[in-house]
Amino acid sequence: MEEMNHGYFEEALSNFTKDFAYGGAIRHLVDHGYTVDRIIKEFHYPISRESIEKIVNQYLTDKDKKGNNNGTDKTSKTGIK
Repeated sequence: MEEMNHGYFEEALSNFTKDFAYGGAIRHLVDHGYTVDRIIKEFHYPISRESIEKIVNQYLTDKDKKGNNNGTDKTSKTGIK
């Protein structure tokens, strides 16, 4: 059981570190029209393609979710949609 928790912690720490070190720059590049391939080709970040794809896909998913509700909270306590 402890080994499973250790593996989970290691993965979580790795993801956090990658996002902290490169996530903001990658999201910025995506906002400026860069693809995963272009980011890899031009910037040579020392992280895997899979990690870059994960950051990009998560960002685009989050961005799409925020865009679909136009920045409003439909569960607002005020009842305003």
